[in-house]
Amino acid sequence: MRIQIDILVVIIAVVIAIAPAWAIDTGASTTNPTVIVADYTVTPAVLLPGDMGTITLHIRNTAESATLKENSGIASGGTFASTKSTDINVFIENVHLEGNGITVVTKDFDRLGELGPGQTMPVTFVIRAPDQDGIYFPEAWIDVKDGRSTRYPITVNVNTDISTQKKPALTVSQSLPDRVAPGDDCTVELSVANTGLLRASDIVATVNSTTKSLVLKTPGRYYVEHLDPGEQANITLVLATDKNTPLGLDPVALAISYRAPDGTAGMQGEVIGIPVKGRAEIAVKSFTTDPLRPVPGNAFTLVVRVENTGTDKATSVRAALDSPFAGTAASFIGSIDKESDAPAVFYLQATKDGTVPVNLTISYSDDFGTHAITEEAAITTAPSSGLLPAAAILALLIIAGAAYWYLRIRPGKRNGE
Repeated sequence: MRIQIDILVVIIAVVIAIAPAWAIDTGASTTNPTVIVADYTVTPAVLLPGDMGTITLHIRNTAESATLKENSGIASGGTFASTKSTDINVFIENVHLEGNGITVVTKDFDRLGELGPGQTMPVTFVIRAPDQDGIYFPEAWIDVKDGRSTRYPITVNVNTDISTQKKPALTVSQSLPDRVAPGDDCTVELSVANTGLLRASDIVATVNSTTKSLVLKTPGRYYVEHLDPGEQANITLVLATDKNTPLGLDPVALAISYRAPDGTAGMQGEVIGIPVKGRAEIAVKSFTTDPLRPVPGNAFTLVVRVENTGTDKATSVRAALDSPFAGTAASFIGSIDKESDAPAVFYLQATKDGTVPVNLTISYSDDFGTHAITEEAAITTAPSSGLLPAAAILALLIIAGAAYWYLRIRPGKRNGE
């Protein structure tokens, strides 16, 4: 009997030693994966009674690395000689949304297929809100093959205000001119109001101009200790411009920082747009006549050169002449660009001699409206009594010479006769 037992033990040992790996599976072990609802989205976040919306489920495989271990033999010391690891997918049989007061328009999703370890799959249901306001809790049911089913409640808000977090909120209102001409100062009135539900403390407003030729004449940093809900603080800014300030909306940055009662820091930015528009400046550059000294009774031309020394174009430029001379009394120039000039021409008839005063009125328009300037001048004509025609002077000389010859040196007349 003792010999038979020993022979049996030897046979068993030999079989174990020569058996193939597939014949010895001493404990194949698996980790069965399942799924969870990792997240969900209700769109819109708050539904009105009777509105349509969607619920999107984000279904995830819980196993990051589901494994199947296969033993291929026994090494010395009783350990496995090798182990094989294989990812195991989860097969989703059915996804159902139980309404619990919400109408589910979309049908169930059957046999969605396999979901690998760590993977996520979105599933969207179309829903309709009930006619009554309130908070509803539809439930997602997910069934998987050879695994555990999942039940997950979802919150749907139907026209109920329960999600508003109380916090401060600062709003900024601005009051500034419609237009500012380059070279002029600009005053801006700011109002910082707390329209939130809690106090805002340690409020700091910092003003920074981004244009070199637009500079602050007042401080650029303001501090307000706190603003309770409904309170406001007023800030007055004065900015200076120069001739080189760009036309258009020149931005000025306003940064506001504050703290909520729980110590949370808040920051917001505002932009103040300064409306810079050019202004024309008209002046008389020169005042000339052709000929230089008109002769009474003759025609002459008056040329007035008008220049624009402003920062923008002058339009609808007209010149009107008030004088005792006959002829044109108005001249239309049109437009004059900045740093340019143009002539106003008048064709006149000299009717007086001496120095004759005249008045010139120039009207023009720009972005600031219609303007007019008046200039006084004088036109000097040649005196009519002091000017004789050259032919008359020559005739007088001839007559005087003939008389002298006749009376003094005519032929045949002797001295003393």
